[in-house]
Amino acid sequence: MEASKTPFVTGVAILLAGVLIVVSGAFLAFEAYLNYRPLLPAGGDLQTSITNTVYELLNLVIKLGFLGAMIWAGSILLGKGVDLFKALYVKEKKPKESEETKK
Repeated sequence: MEASKTPFVTGVAILLAGVLIVVSGAFLAFEAYLNYRPLLPAGGDLQTSITNTVYELLNLVIKLGFLGAMIWAGSILLGKGVDLFKALYVKEKKPKESEETKK
């Protein structure tokens, strides 16, 4: 492979990996939302009800944390891929010299 094609292929790979991670994280979050069925306590004593409620909330927080970390990592990869494309295809515009800086 040519040396000039390597940054392009790397940029495409990083961009696609970021998109894949973000889309799969969003899909998993939507699927968890659709399939969520809370475990309702059977009406025992207060201690059992609180324990079951805390378990459900902790389970939900853990799932949301992992999904958030997954989408965060994917967005970082997506940003790095876009930055690589910018570096390849967008030439930086130099500011025009004003009359004062020429003197």
